[in-house]
Amino acid sequence: MIFVEGLEHPESALRLNDGSWLISEIGSEKGRLIRVSASGKERHVFAQIDRPNGILQDPHDGSIWVAETREPSLIRLNPDGSIAETLSGNAACPFLWPNDMTLGPDGAIYLTDSGIRVSDLITAEGPDPEIWKGRMQGKLFRIDPVSKQVDCLDQGFCFANGIAFGPDGKLYISESATGHIYRYKFTDRLEVSSRELFVSVTDTSGPCRVVGPDGIAFDSKGNLYVAMFGQGHIATVYPSGEIHRTIVTRGSCPTDVIFGAPGSQKLYITEYQRGRVEMAEVPTDGFTGYDD
Repeated sequence: MIFVEGLEHPESALRLNDGSWLISEIGSEKGRLIRVSASGKERHVFAQIDRPNGILQDPHDGSIWVAETREPSLIRLNPDGSIAETLSGNAACPFLWPNDMTLGPDGAIYLTDSGIRVSDLITAEGPDPEIWKGRMQGKLFRIDPVSKQVDCLDQGFCFANGIAFGPDGKLYISESATGHIYRYKFTDRLEVSSRELFVSVTDTSGPCRVVGPDGIAFDSKGNLYVAMFGQGHIATVYPSGEIHRTIVTRGSCPTDVIFGAPGSQKLYITEYQRGRVEMAEVPTDGFTGYDD
């Protein structure tokens, strides 16, 4: 099923508290966030952003955080779409490619940074697969949404991408260039030294050279859904690490996965290649995490 189509390179989607949606579009020249009604039938431009990726709604004041990738920054938008403030990392560890984010149990924002600049990977001729095999310094950041303090917690990822907390209380990160999913323990804070490999999900036998896990999301039973960019499906991973089944997408480049409203048992998938948001029926609802 198709929820919304006619989009220009959608990257991420966010279901808002009122049931409507925000979708980030990269665009060929200028990106934007569009707001779509709960039915998918009405839409309007919410904000013009150069090259937006991950989006998150602040549960306290309803403002919207946006990961801007071309001019590396984290932007906070007012509820009307106007820019409230912009963060650029810190002097010792600036942002390069802010990618995706999630809200932690401590109320902080956890953000992946892919570790290269957009212009390094995406040239005028298209994606450069040689960069995909090169050295990257992907990072994990923690941002205090009140004080705006930005801390780099971990680094050395090969294109850090999707990020989500699971029902087990652990933080999971997808590493696109290797196909790995890593996880960390979390007590009252993130235990950085606990990072371990959870599963590898990329099928390296396909013809596309720029492939790997992108956005990730958990259902209420602890199953992990992984958007497999360049491979045309959503991988479903059991808590044991077993890859149980996949959801085939109509385009080859799914970028994000977002669960619908509680009780809907629907998964929404942003698909970059064909410019749409697809819907799939799933056995259970999403894990609500700490965003509410």
